[in-house]
Amino acid sequence: MFPRPLLFALVALLLGSGACATTSAGRSAEQLADASRELYDALQFGDYQFVAQRISSDLRTDFLARAYGLEKSLSVLEYTTISVELQPGGDSARMLTRMSWYELPSTVVKTDNVFIDWKRVGQGSQSGWIIEKISGGPIPVPAD
Repeated sequence: MFPRPLLFALVALLLGSGACATTSAGRSAEQLADASRELYDALQFGDYQFVAQRISSDLRTDFLARAYGLEKSLSVLEYTTISVELQPGGDSARMLTRMSWYELPSTVVKTDNVFIDWKRVGQGSQSGWIIEKISGGPIPVPAD
């Protein structure tokens, strides 16, 4: 199931938009929650190839160049969704998360607010969410 803060954020998002789980907005929010959970899992296990697949194709090469070697030194400890703001139309969203990590050889844990800008791509059951920008945290993804 979803981490409790993410679940609360999604319930608030759905109630605020007046959508129910069977509407397009409800499916979109559910897909965004799934994408966020997959991102967290990939970051926690150092699977930057998977993370790269979720990043806009024009930013992917730069991300992989900066992430190279981090799977051995970067450990993401905690990732908590604070808020989710689905834009009108439901095709983009901004997520505020709190992330904690350390990077070897240091064992000092750093915590930062991380903003993730998502964009919905595709239509209907073939739609999904990709990352357009990550601000803050150990691996920012700058927008073009």
